[in-house]
Amino acid sequence: MTIRMRPVLTAVAACALLAGGPALAGPDDNGLTIGLGEEFPNFDGYINTSRDGVVMTRHIWDTLIWRDPADFRYRPLLAIDWRMVDDRTWEFDLREGVVFHDGSAFTAEDVAFTLNHYADPEAGARSQRSVSWIETVEVVDDYTVRIVAKTPFPPALEFVAGSLPIYPSDYFETVGPDGFGQAPIGTGPYALTGIDGGNYILTRNADYFDGGGKGTPSIDVIEVRTIPDTATRIAELIAGGIDWTWNVPADQVAQLSGFPGVTAELGSTMRIAMIALDAAGRTGEGNPLTDIRVRQAINHAIDRETIVANLVGGNGEVINVPCYPMQFGCDAEAGVVYAYDPERARALLDEAGYGDGFSVDMASFRDRARAEAVQAYLAAVGVTANLEMLQARASFSAWREGQIGMWYGDWGSFSVADTSASMSNFFNGGVNDGARDAEVIALLETADSSVDPAERQASYSEAIRIATERAYWVPMHTIVMGYAYNEALDFTPHVDELPRFFMASWR
Repeated sequence: MTIRMRPVLTAVAACALLAGGPALAGPDDNGLTIGLGEEFPNFDGYINTSRDGVVMTRHIWDTLIWRDPADFRYRPLLAIDWRMVDDRTWEFDLREGVVFHDGSAFTAEDVAFTLNHYADPEAGARSQRSVSWIETVEVVDDYTVRIVAKTPFPPALEFVAGSLPIYPSDYFETVGPDGFGQAPIGTGPYALTGIDGGNYILTRNADYFDGGGKGTPSIDVIEVRTIPDTATRIAELIAGGIDWTWNVPADQVAQLSGFPGVTAELGSTMRIAMIALDAAGRTGEGNPLTDIRVRQAINHAIDRETIVANLVGGNGEVINVPCYPMQFGCDAEAGVVYAYDPERARALLDEAGYGDGFSVDMASFRDRARAEAVQAYLAAVGVTANLEMLQARASFSAWREGQIGMWYGDWGSFSVADTSASMSNFFNGGVNDGARDAEVIALLETADSSVDPAERQASYSEAIRIATERAYWVPMHTIVMGYAYNEALDFTPHVDELPRFFMASWR
């Protein structure tokens, strides 16, 4: 099968190319206009877990500590020191003098309220793995707090640093969850100061505390524009309507990189792409995906090497396991590897009683060309994948709610470098789990709670072996992120896939 690159630059973008390059409005007023692909239903960092939402969370709020993207070491943020009291308890000394965007003081009560609230499943945190390990959070005094885990939880600091923003308790209780999601207040380097439909204004926090790990932001105002169509975002960048965007397809990065006034590059990320399969039969009776032979056939049917070589680009790599290989516990050697073998795929389908093929609903969101390539490979062995391209949130919801048999999605683990943030999100029996395998669930419970690194590793390795042997996913590839921005912008991509505009500046 031949994979052809799909052009994304439209006639509008082509006209912009001829217009002479981007306007440099940003440096003139020290403002930055960025183009994102998805409108936010709200700004609550525990509810809006799309990657664009995570980026906004890092700018509006702070976590207790943060992980330095340069060396992956933990640094002080809202907490200036921390220690392990026992195998279930972490104690944090908080920074004094920090204020929220409304001028109210930050104290231990805000930490305890935020984390206790979202540790309750009724609060609706979309990534339960981020908070479900917390039993309680205790106030020791105004500037000391303890987080107590339900069981020993080795990756606790990864989640504290990566996915637990702290909210002002009084304001949250006054306006409620919905009000807070529409008019959030944080301690972060930027405050949300304007909302106009899908456009948002972030203004530099003049009172941001000195000595914070995020540093002192340089850019005064960030305007966020929601532009769902990739080609339109590219055209806006070329014409000077925006200064920065991402999720640019690899072939467009190649075209844009030679254009005057534009920097375009591919950046490695921790994000992995997968095709999750409804092995548990959540979509109803008679689902062919409940048969292991069908799932194995689908794995054999897809030429992942060709998709990566032609449609991922950069240093994207095929993966064979349901986690990012650099995460602790992600044993790349434990996975069963399915070579591209369409004849074997047809034989397995015939053996399972589907020699005449079958139809299945599949959703995706990030890259139509890759999704259509998968659709074509499946069609070649008799499987009709009814593909629907959706926005990220809607696509993930369709999978979580059991509406589709196949989901070609991806997962960035909140940039947490531990397998508990990847595999344990999709195979722990929760709403993301399309397998519901009791043996895998038990292994992950052991791996996620053991204080013995060797036991953790062994349990993760066995869980990976079983999950791949039973073909619950088609592990696809790492995601390579395409960035394009005004060449006058000093911006650095990071492997954790978190653009840090508080570290950016105009040259």
